[in-house]
Amino acid sequence: MPRESKCRMVAFMPPVQAYKPVGVPLADVEEVVFKVEEIEAIRLKNHLNLEQEQCAQLMGVSRPTFQRILTEAYAKVADAFSNGKSIRIEGGSYCLGQGHCRRRERNLAQREGCQHYGAGLVPESVTDGAPIFPNKIAVCANGSDPSAVIEERFGRCTHFMVWDLNSKTFEVLNSRESDHYNSPGTSIAKRLIQAGVGSLIVGHIGPQAFKVLKQAHVRIYTGASGKSITQTIAMFEANELTELESANS
Repeated sequence: MPRESKCRMVAFMPPVQAYKPVGVPLADVEEVVFKVEEIEAIRLKNHLNLEQEQCAQLMGVSRPTFQRILTEAYAKVADAFSNGKSIRIEGGSYCLGQGHCRRRERNLAQREGCQHYGAGLVPESVTDGAPIFPNKIAVCANGSDPSAVIEERFGRCTHFMVWDLNSKTFEVLNSRESDHYNSPGTSIAKRLIQAGVGSLIVGHIGPQAFKVLKQAHVRIYTGASGKSITQTIAMFEANELTELESANS
């Protein structure tokens, strides 16, 4: 018995699920059926103009798998337009944002079943087109100067210093400008993703913010307690920090 395909993360459901040639009765038209993840692949690659690697990351698949999904979708587009067929969008192996699983036809309970629970937290932020840069490092700080000490808790951090390891420059993100009321624990995480941060250094981080960042493939490190921001960056470059595999709040 063939193994069921892994769920692909989908952040968008097409508002219209069927199209047909004008002036031709539906009964006389052949039909091409697109899977929901095939439409998502076209949306990410061709509508949002994202790089293929980032598209694959957003859908939670490998690059070869994403390429296969996209190729199959292109073939269906060519078939429909070349042969005057109608189009219908339904089914597939996908999980929608906010934990909605197609296989169960309901929202999942936290930690239930699919690894893509809460998937909708990330794509809405990343689709602005900001790529992830491995050499962009964000450090939780209790001030806006490199001499400031690292802030222990992500949720209490007032400043995030974003360092570019290539140019040796930094910018400061003020967490108070984030919409904590509407998105507690996740708004600053989304801002870091939009800024293209590839790694975050923090003392402690809660499960919701951790989930958002990891879904965007941001690596999270700890182990610089009591150090200044300058010292913390030096420790990162010397591989002296510990990468977190789970939230540690």
